[in-house]
Amino acid sequence: MDEKKRLELILRAPTEEFLMEDELKNKIKKGEKLRHYIGYEVSGLIHLGNWLTAFKIADLQKAGVETEVFMADFHSVINNKLGGDAEFIKKVAREYFEKTMKIGIKVAGGDPDKTKFTLASDVYNQEYWARVIQVGKEINLSRVKRSISIMGREEGKSIPTSWLIYPLMQAADIFHLGVNIASAGMDQRKIHVIAREVGMKVAGYKPMALHNHMLLGLHKPPVWPVPKDKEDRWASFKMSKSKKGSAIYVNDSEDEIRKKIDSAFCPDETGYNPVLDWVKHIVFAPQLKSEFKIIRPEKYGGNLNYNSYENVENDFMSKKLHPSDLKHGLGDFIVKLLEPFRKEFKNSTIIEELKNRVTR
Repeated sequence: MDEKKRLELILRAPTEEFLMEDELKNKIKKGEKLRHYIGYEVSGLIHLGNWLTAFKIADLQKAGVETEVFMADFHSVINNKLGGDAEFIKKVAREYFEKTMKIGIKVAGGDPDKTKFTLASDVYNQEYWARVIQVGKEINLSRVKRSISIMGREEGKSIPTSWLIYPLMQAADIFHLGVNIASAGMDQRKIHVIAREVGMKVAGYKPMALHNHMLLGLHKPPVWPVPKDKEDRWASFKMSKSKKGSAIYVNDSEDEIRKKIDSAFCPDETGYNPVLDWVKHIVFAPQLKSEFKIIRPEKYGGNLNYNSYENVENDFMSKKLHPSDLKHGLGDFIVKLLEPFRKEFKNSTIIEELKNRVTR
């Protein structure tokens, strides 16, 4: 594959930012090995926002990049996910999380066997903890506090001491795994910038960073309309397990999927519209190469077929496409898309075990 095509695959949607593109181009030109990782807390059921990152894993594989999924069980305990039960978190990582992400990579057009799955507690050793200390010596306390937003926390609130080590660990993960492309949602940008700043002193290199689009939650945002000065905080409106009605989980039933989408916030605009956001970044994800079909009665204009997001948006804004029809079409698409996940876990008990655990 030529350099241009490799670059195109790495930078196309859902990538929203790459730090730094010039460095990436140079490494591709020189034929340097590219090694990627993306880390996840093991916090419960996987939703569509989590799965969107698998689309990029599929792209990276095709671009000749080594890919790795890092299941951060230590981080999950620190952030009190799944009640902070370390043994249950490990069980979920292997019996649910890894299996689900492998299905997701396959559906996105990738090869799950080409992605390495690593559990943090299996690789942390004395060298790793020494690296955590090295990172901590290079950044000040106020910088660490500003970075705890990666845990879904607001800066300035009272926090347990253990949370302060979390950003140091995430930076140390990059160097301990020896990767040169760290990947995450845009909400992880602060810690990746820190890793780049301390990289030369801590590990002898500066890692690059790839930031994916973050799907909007289906709920109405707490402030509406969203003020212009808050647009840079849209990450706080992302799909979330902690906000009821915000997320669709990959294991949801057909009825659950349709009910959630039918109740979704869908204003008469394109700037902030969760339903259109999903159509753009899931239905028309370049990895899926989908067509979007909307079934409706003849008295309402009959069925519609779309082969581009722009056409959907134009019809929606010109009132040719009613919000309820748009939602029904999206519901049908998501139901079909997630069928492999429902099939895999049809007779599994791990889903119910997860649902019965209190998680933030």
